[in-house]
Amino acid sequence: MSFCQFCGARLVGGPEEQRGAAYGPAPGAPQQYAPAEAKPDARLVVIGQDGKPGRDYPIIDDQTDIGREEGNIVLSNDPYVGPRHARLTRRNGRFFVRDLESVNGVYVRLRATERLQHGDLVLIGLEVLRFEVVSDAEKGLSPAVERGTQIFGSPSAARHMRLCQRTVEGVTRDVYYPTRDEAVVGREQGDIVFTNDPFMSRRHAAITRDPNHGTFSLRDLGSSNGTYLAIRSERELTPGDHVRIGQHLFRLDVGRADGR
Repeated sequence: MSFCQFCGARLVGGPEEQRGAAYGPAPGAPQQYAPAEAKPDARLVVIGQDGKPGRDYPIIDDQTDIGREEGNIVLSNDPYVGPRHARLTRRNGRFFVRDLESVNGVYVRLRATERLQHGDLVLIGLEVLRFEVVSDAEKGLSPAVERGTQIFGSPSAARHMRLCQRTVEGVTRDVYYPTRDEAVVGREQGDIVFTNDPFMSRRHAAITRDPNHGTFSLRDLGSSNGTYLAIRSERELTPGDHVRIGQHLFRLDVGRADGR
């Protein structure tokens, strides 16, 4: 019996109590379930020239390829994107981007100072600059002599690096040899100035040489449009990172399926 036949009080340990203990809730009783873990909501958002977000591409699979002809994201109208250009991979909740040996590379916006290596491509405004370390043979050049007479010209200066301007014609247009340990690139001020580049800030970025170790680094000087470095193989991305593929600028957004 569940209730006392004299006073109507519920009897502890009655049939209903025993049934719940032995077999679980009675049929029709409300069930309690632990909420399912929300899956991360990841997407690549196209950023326009005005800085506003446009179309977005949800990242559903653990591997997402981007290309002009093949892949999960096809950018058929971008002539600077390779047939299969880049791959975005998700591993254990982390994201990685890889260049699939494309012609024009994959650029990631700097969040902090980055170490430069010989042959790195740097995107500042609209300018693509190839960073090169001057070889020891070039550093040791002596005054030139022609027919027994020394060549008259500007005084020689120490050269440790050069920046080669890469153009859409596929050739190098201008070559810059900074003579100081730090070279500033900008639209109005700096050691290397591009006055006609509307996407470059007044003082945009700086390349610094460490004289003690002979290493070089690149940092952004708080520019409006950022400084980009072409990845060498695979690079980890963090939420909010900006990636340049061809003429498309993407931002990686990562959240939860419930919008948090």
